[in-house]
Amino acid sequence: MLRTPKAASAVNVGQVSDDSSSVKLLRSYRWIPLAIFAASILVTVGFWQILPASFRVNEGSDYIVYYEPVARNLVAGKGLTLDGQPDISHPPGYSLVLAGVFKVSQAIGISDEHALAVLAALGMGLISVLIFFLARTMWGMWPAVISALLWMTYPFALWFTKQPNSEIPFMIVFYGALILFWSAAVRRINAWPLYAICGFLLGVAMLIRPIGIGLGFTMAIVLWLVRRDLSRYSRILLMTMLLIGNGVAVLPWEIWAYSQTGKVIPLGLSGIGGMRDGLTFGADRKNYREATRFSPDVSMVMSDLNANLKEANTVSAIVAAVGAETRAHPAGVAKLFVLKFARSWYGTDSLRKEGWILLIQILYLFPVIWSIRRVWRQGESQRRFMLGVFVVVLYFWIMSVMGSSLLRFMVPVTGLIFVLIAGAFSRFPLRARRQKSGIERAESLPAYQG
Repeated sequence: MLRTPKAASAVNVGQVSDDSSSVKLLRSYRWIPLAIFAASILVTVGFWQILPASFRVNEGSDYIVYYEPVARNLVAGKGLTLDGQPDISHPPGYSLVLAGVFKVSQAIGISDEHALAVLAALGMGLISVLIFFLARTMWGMWPAVISALLWMTYPFALWFTKQPNSEIPFMIVFYGALILFWSAAVRRINAWPLYAICGFLLGVAMLIRPIGIGLGFTMAIVLWLVRRDLSRYSRILLMTMLLIGNGVAVLPWEIWAYSQTGKVIPLGLSGIGGMRDGLTFGADRKNYREATRFSPDVSMVMSDLNANLKEANTVSAIVAAVGAETRAHPAGVAKLFVLKFARSWYGTDSLRKEGWILLIQILYLFPVIWSIRRVWRQGESQRRFMLGVFVVVLYFWIMSVMGSSLLRFMVPVTGLIFVLIAGAFSRFPLRARRQKSGIERAESLPAYQG
């Protein structure tokens, strides 16, 4: 069993330093997380006030069609059902959250709409604080404030708050897991229960949003890459405990789904529809989609796939159709996937305002490139964190391309990119504060080799 060295065990998660001056410094800045929380809520409410009425319409079809009806059935004591049948289309996490909100709103006598708005505002505030804590773990106090400010003012994160979305509760659990993971990695805490809890939190996130289906394996890879201070055996053990925690969270749902269907359901069945739509969005003119022009060969490929995928309800059928189209029109399929890779950073389901969204995203790209260069030069610990960020972002990017290729799938990891931007400031006059964060001190601690 892995044990944390006595020297390392004194460095607890959230504790800045062992010397009294650092402890006093931390206590003097206790107000900062509260200020970030309050500021984020104010920014969110202000965003709602300035948002034009035409943009306030709820465009979340999944909420209307799946999540809300299932949550209503849970409140009514009918269980996880939809239209009288067990609902296996989506994992149960977000419906359970909504059921809790509806119960509370009934108990205190406010409308469900107001309760959901409170959830969104408080959730955005909590995510801002979690991003602050994650950045503080790596860079120190004041660079962490920068990452929190970037997040709370990010327009596409604020967009999630205007209507019920599963992304907000997903990000709360997701960033909670990341804080636990990186606090242990930076301080070289090797206690396996910590990684099991991290895996469990990632499993809870998976149950809220199925895009997280591979997060356990992704973070296991990150662990292997960044914990080079450990022996191979020790890393394998911690990876195993992370995956066990991940499985413990998901297993009850999988057992229930199997008992209802006799089949193993990988979190839900909604992914098939997303895969189809991601290949045919230019040809499947849904009534809420804006007419958009694509290159003739890409339009032809999407039209062909739209005709061939009408009845496809398995991944193998979709892969077979894409394979056949690739043999017939290889250049068109290649261009379609290049478009899908790009649209993951600016695409919308309605195809509206994508040019403006792309322009805003490009403006954020410049500080990201600058930050990558500066953080890379800071040291091995910082490069390992950057590598971990890249792996997680790449996972979400691949999942987006496999599905509908929408910006909403990339927003949850944009906060990680903002943490990386904050790191570029830790070499400025704020360097002393970063050193007090315990990163460099943790580097000098002996690593137990299991």
